[in-house]
Amino acid sequence: MKQPYFILKWIPEFYFIMVSVLWFYHSITIEHSNSVNFPAVILIILFHMQLFLNDLKFGKVLAGIVAIATIVLLVFLSQRIINSLKFDYDSQIFILGLGNLVIVNIIMATLMFRRYKRTEDSLPL
Repeated sequence: MKQPYFILKWIPEFYFIMVSVLWFYHSITIEHSNSVNFPAVILIILFHMQLFLNDLKFGKVLAGIVAIATIVLLVFLSQRIINSLKFDYDSQIFILGLGNLVIVNIIMATLMFRRYKRTEDSLPL
């Protein structure tokens, strides 16, 4: 009966791996660039390392990095909304998509941080 819980506790890591893979795929295919998206590759490698190593401090650092990056994304999104002269359908879809991404990223980073905080508190000294 422990098997479903084991899979459910890794949902934030799987989510961030999926988002990083989609970001990498988008940068290669949609933008037609011949260069590699190194930040996406680094995130994919870091979250895979976290899945296999399961280090408490590294997990908290990854959660903090993702939370800070999400806040920066939120600032850029708000600047784009403020500086937008026209508010047509395409900009509404863009804002809706990035807004949902920001909300889910904050939720997943919080879940990840809480899990590693709770695990660290339960360890004996």
